[in-house]
Amino acid sequence: MRKFYGLLTGLFLGLVGLQVNAGTPPPDSCHASFTVGSVASNPLARIFTAIPWHNNQRRPEQICWHFGDGHDTCINYNPNEPPPPNGYTVIHQYGQPGNYYVCVAIHYQGGCLAYHCDSVPVLNPVSCTANFQTLTSTSNPLAKYFIAQPWHSQNKKPIRVCWIFGDGHDTCINYATSYTGTYAAYHVYSQAGNYNVCVNIRYDGGCEAQNCHNVLVGQPDSCTANFETIASTSNPLAKYFIAQPWHSNNKKPIRVCWIFGDGHDTCINYSTTYTGPYAVFHLYGQPGTYNVCVHIRYDGGCEAQNCHNILVSPPDSCQADLEKLPIAPGANPLSVVYRALPWHNNNKKPQRICWNFGDGHDTCVYYLNVYNGQYTVAHTYSQPGLYNVCVNILYFGGCEAHKCRNIQVSTPDSCSADFERIPTPNGNPLNVYLRALPWHNNNKKPQRVCWNFGDGHDTCINYTTAYTGQYVVAHHYQQPGTYNICVNILYFGGCEAHKCRAVQIGTPPDSCSADFERIASNTTNPLRVYFRALPWHNNNKKPQTICWHFGDGHDTCINYTTTYTG
Repeated sequence: MRKFYGLLTGLFLGLVGLQVNAGTPPPDSCHASFTVGSVASNPLARIFTAIPWHNNQRRPEQICWHFGDGHDTCINYNPNEPPPPNGYTVIHQYGQPGNYYVCVAIHYQGGCLAYHCDSVPVLNPVSCTANFQTLTSTSNPLAKYFIAQPWHSQNKKPIRVCWIFGDGHDTCINYATSYTGTYAAYHVYSQAGNYNVCVNIRYDGGCEAQNCHNVLVGQPDSCTANFETIASTSNPLAKYFIAQPWHSNNKKPIRVCWIFGDGHDTCINYSTTYTGPYAVFHLYGQPGTYNVCVHIRYDGGCEAQNCHNILVSPPDSCQADLEKLPIAPGANPLSVVYRALPWHNNNKKPQRICWNFGDGHDTCVYYLNVYNGQYTVAHTYSQPGLYNVCVNILYFGGCEAHKCRNIQVSTPDSCSADFERIPTPNGNPLNVYLRALPWHNNNKKPQRVCWNFGDGHDTCINYTTAYTGQYVVAHHYQQPGTYNICVNILYFGGCEAHKCRAVQIGTPPDSCSADFERIASNTTNPLRVYFRALPWHNNNKKPQTICWHFGDGHDTCINYTTTYTG
């Protein structure tokens, strides 16, 4: 983002020029904006269309995009030719869903520069959000206008908007899908206070979302002041100051006064229709630490001030670092992409980056001062191993820094899968807990674990790379038995492994044994013998019939009941 702000130099110089040269013909002035469109075939792609405006009808020479994910670009145009047939459009593919802060900077023929930033949500398919804007009535401080701000990933419209105003008087409004107006509601509170207001939006197709904010009703204005400081890329004694106003009732600044700490101060008046940045450019006479203050007066009279100590033009200092970027699925694991991570206290750019890959094959890459891309380099090793990789960065201005890291270059992926049965907490023999036992030679984690329980009720569980727990699943069987249970593990990077094992569920199948012993008796007849059967059954079932073969042709069988305990 620091690089992107460097593009704003012309904009702020243009603001100063507007105050000095106020005659006719009017000096150049310009604006920038953009629209966002979706790509039907790819929910992570967005179509950005820049919307230029120039008071003297000058056309863009260059449009730079900051997409908020570190992958930025600048596109040059011929201002003497008509605009492209599809407008000043660019398509950007995001790597993952999220909320991205996107900026466009338009450099027009003649030097006028304008920029615009906005938050762009990139969500999964068939998703929706709900939000709302609050406006205060100018005639009644207890009245509020609530304007719903719907969003649907497939651009489906709301069919019902319900408002919870936080005071027990709620309402729902139904809309036709052909409705094109605002989804607004007007509500008058009986007394001042802080109310938790919620909007619930149901979209055509069934997606539903809700959002809540605390809304202050009927309280006096409150405000704060702050500012952001951006160093000039061309002069270390120059600074850009951007005021950061805040007002409890969203009223705008009408005057911003700057105390730069060197005795050269200024005040700038603004109209309530102004929508640009509250920015100023200041050039200091010498390096030092200055106490800079911003004082903001808002429409309605609320005033606030804030001060910071600002360091101007410190001596150059710099650092160097590097990182190994992830390998694409199916790519050669011996082919590595490294990215240099430069840092310079005065935001000077790398002039030369030299790489020592640790295998005797080194290289240096030179860059222009206008380069805005990433500092990456690709290298293919001949064999896996642990390599001491070093980066040396020489910056414009002469500052130089060096950093080394040990990098593991992996062997091709190999993996296996196994599982174990772990104790059941509640003791039910038909409830089973299974734990997958993954293994990957490059320590890549499971992306998906699928279970086949052998009873026709199977499941798959997806995991993220950030997951650190155990890969456990619970399953309930309808009846005991021996089931062939299988686990299939798909690892990040594409390696996949499978393992099956027969597992006994519930009571095991009956098994038994028989034995006997001769026992002593008090009989005086030496030919009378007493025998005792010694039964055993794995499920503790009792004997039903015991047959004796005495060896003398006089055999017998005895039946017993299940209640017999002798």
